[in-house]
Amino acid sequence: MITTGANSMSKLRFRPSKDFNVELKRLAKLDKSIVSEVKSAIDILLENYELPSEFRDHQLNGELSDYREFHIRDTPKNKKPSEINDIIITYSINYGDLVLTAIHIGTHKKIFNNKN
Repeated sequence: MITTGANSMSKLRFRPSKDFNVELKRLAKLDKSIVSEVKSAIDILLENYELPSEFRDHQLNGELSDYREFHIRDTPKNKKPSEINDIIITYSINYGDLVLTAIHIGTHKKIFNNKN
């Protein structure tokens, strides 16, 4: 659903998982602006190998310690998490092959309840 081309040798290539594409398509039906927000964040990551602090990018723990997550949308104060206000992306980077693989996109609950 999101395509990004590599212009320089040092830029990462984007490889979304099938699950990621299905999940993003489902979220886009709820709020089309999610797609552009995701594309912008991934473009930054592909170019710079890291995201600004507002994305709260961090390594995961335990059985998911090979992966990272970053926040696209955080639940506003005094609101309950929902499908369109609690959105994270789990991903990994293979620096040897210069590939960023997006694993999942969705709410904390959806992603992490499926993993336990």
